[in-house]
Amino acid sequence: MSRQAEGLHRFRTGNDAKNLAQVQLEGARVLARQGDVEQARRLLRAAAQDDPACADAWLELARLATDPVERKMYLLRVVSLEPGNARARSELARLGPSLAGERRAPRRARPRWHVGVLALAVLVAFLALAAALVWGPVDSSLARLLPTATPAPTPTPTRTPGEVAAQFYPQLDAALAAENWGRALEIVAIVQGLDPTNDEVRARARDTHMQVGRSLVSSGQAGEALGHFEEALVLFPGNAEALRWREVTRSYLDGTAALAAGDWAAAAGTLAEAHDRMPDYPGLEAAVTEAYRKLGTAAAGSDDWTSAIDALSEANRRSPDDRQVVDLLADAYRERGIALHEQGDLESARTDLEAALALRPDDAQAQEHLDRVMYILFPPKRIEINISTQRFYAWEGDTLIYEFLTSTGLPGRDTAAGHYQVLDKIPMAHSDVWQLDMPYWLGIYYVGNIENGIHALPIRPDGTVMWGGLLGQKASYGCIILSTEAAQIIYNWAEVGTEVDIHY
Repeated sequence: MSRQAEGLHRFRTGNDAKNLAQVQLEGARVLARQGDVEQARRLLRAAAQDDPACADAWLELARLATDPVERKMYLLRVVSLEPGNARARSELARLGPSLAGERRAPRRARPRWHVGVLALAVLVAFLALAAALVWGPVDSSLARLLPTATPAPTPTPTRTPGEVAAQFYPQLDAALAAENWGRALEIVAIVQGLDPTNDEVRARARDTHMQVGRSLVSSGQAGEALGHFEEALVLFPGNAEALRWREVTRSYLDGTAALAAGDWAAAAGTLAEAHDRMPDYPGLEAAVTEAYRKLGTAAAGSDDWTSAIDALSEANRRSPDDRQVVDLLADAYRERGIALHEQGDLESARTDLEAALALRPDDAQAQEHLDRVMYILFPPKRIEINISTQRFYAWEGDTLIYEFLTSTGLPGRDTAAGHYQVLDKIPMAHSDVWQLDMPYWLGIYYVGNIENGIHALPIRPDGTVMWGGLLGQKASYGCIILSTEAAQIIYNWAEVGTEVDIHY
């Protein structure tokens, strides 16, 4: 139980008469401070009736009494209950020594009939006071027998318990606005004691407990907050908001207990369900992220990369900005990708390695393995031309796809050795210099403003084909010549950007 709850426990024990008297006493003091003396007296009389031994109630009645005789009688009751009560004795001494127990000065004896009349008057006054305490105002015929030195003020209409409780609402609102939860709960206890079945009293009590509970959750005291949500549900058992806060708080407490015990799976499951139900519950996102992180870390420790990825992905989904989770998840994807690569599952390996790099682009190890996988999955096309052997090779990665005879440039018009790439593709190129058509053109490098390339046997303006019988030896003006069939195959196979290596 919280310190605030302990301080209010005396107001929450239901029908105990002494506790009810204390509630009424507190309410009377508040009403008196507000100037509503008549209602204060009413509550004090009720307190004295519920707990006749409540000396504080009698003392407050004495303080508010306007009739000296009435005040003395209240004070005498206090002294009878608490003989050492200094305030009561001091006030009695001020009002008159005879009622304070002091000696009177010697005086002339009165006739016996005078003493009898005085005794009768005191008895009637006492009976009238008792009737006022128990039944309210006394009958006017009896009241005429009491001393009436000071005219009593006209009594205000009797208020209902709900109206009395309403006097405390401004103070309750002010306490809630100031987040003075202890005072707010104290006022709630008072108004509940005044009119426990009143709908507005119940609603205000429920709302107060909900505010206090949410505040406790925000300050990391979910255990104490749970009691306030329970109190709200006692008042309104079907209230959806109170039910939601209570259930999520229970799950939070169960989940964090499992987390503290090292049961990562139970903690993650319980906290995830609560987080899905109330994503903005204070502290819940951090708790569920920690649970999944620890679950994923444990799985990674046993090389169970799939379980690690599942757990860490959940943590990342709920806390995408958590850098530690991002790094752990990137590691898990990379390690599973490497394992899949070694197992020959290249497509899956590619997916995991790309995921690792998406999370952490500077992961050199993941990039290296992805390059290897991509080289196998999508081997780069490469053209190789050997001037010495007059051979043309087409490669995909390390696999030779095509090999053809070729003709390179004649001496003095030599094809330039070097590393190039396909610059353009033209189905039928034309040379203004040589007045030749060159089918299936792949341009690869420039000599001045003239582009040399790979093409089929050239065609003269009269339609005749050149160099048909010269393939396998140098014959061209600098280009790389293939048969028409071979040139068409390479034209369709190669792409702009395909690398070209020409060497001796």
